[in-house]
Amino acid sequence: MDPASPLPAQPRIVVPLEVYYFDTDAGGVVHNIAYLRMVEIARSQLATSLGWSLGEMNRTGHVPVVARTEVDYLKPARLGDALLVSAELSGMEKIRFFIRFEITSAAQPGLVFVRCLQTMVTVQLPGGRPQRVPPAWSAAYPHLITS
Repeated sequence: MDPASPLPAQPRIVVPLEVYYFDTDAGGVVHNIAYLRMVEIARSQLATSLGWSLGEMNRTGHVPVVARTEVDYLKPARLGDALLVSAELSGMEKIRFFIRFEITSAAQPGLVFVRCLQTMVTVQLPGGRPQRVPPAWSAAYPHLITS
């Protein structure tokens, strides 16, 4: 973590994305795996906004690992749709943290395509030994500590 970079007041970002041909099936509907790619993009950008960039992960060997993904597919997004992918740190434990995602329409406010919750575990590479959630997060967002 970069101690010189202040954390945002709210641990949340919104990433605009567009549905491309490679995201869809022959009918122009987004594949389920494409939504997970979108979630990965938003999660990486959220981590960077919280002081945990990909470069920092590479330098320190402390990385987040997906332990669980829960996805609710509510409506199909289609080829060419403009999307907003929100990612929010929603809770923390000693070595686990939780991120909520929502993929919505940029053109139709209130239209939700997907909701997702990921459970992440912080580990040290190589070896995969569990590590504590970044201390800066606990200090900045004590209301998110669940145990």
